[in-house]
Amino acid sequence: MAGYYALQFLWKKVRYTKPCQRGIDPVGEAEVFLAYGRTRDAVRVLKDSLRDNPDDLPAKVTLLRAYSSECNREAYCLLARDVQSQVQDQPVWHTIQENGRRLAPQDPLFEIKL
Repeated sequence: MAGYYALQFLWKKVRYTKPCQRGIDPVGEAEVFLAYGRTRDAVRVLKDSLRDNPDDLPAKVTLLRAYSSECNREAYCLLARDVQSQVQDQPVWHTIQENGRRLAPQDPLFEIKL
């Protein structure tokens, strides 16, 4: 049975085509994956997109959402530090902080500043 799953994993990896090569918005595809609970697929698409375009802020924010739903504390904190300067004055930063407090309550990045 383990062999079946290994083959299935390899088959998906070999068949994978980047969303932009298929004419699909990677952030939109990741949002669909997240809506259906396919977080691992969303993370894969977003990471692949960020390799090609590392400054894509919407992809980073969506990846933060995926990390939050995965409860991936380390990746979430690292990416939140990366986007902080770009989104700190925007409403999305409050959402990032709320999720960060849930994942890493001891991290000073997510403290409420009065």
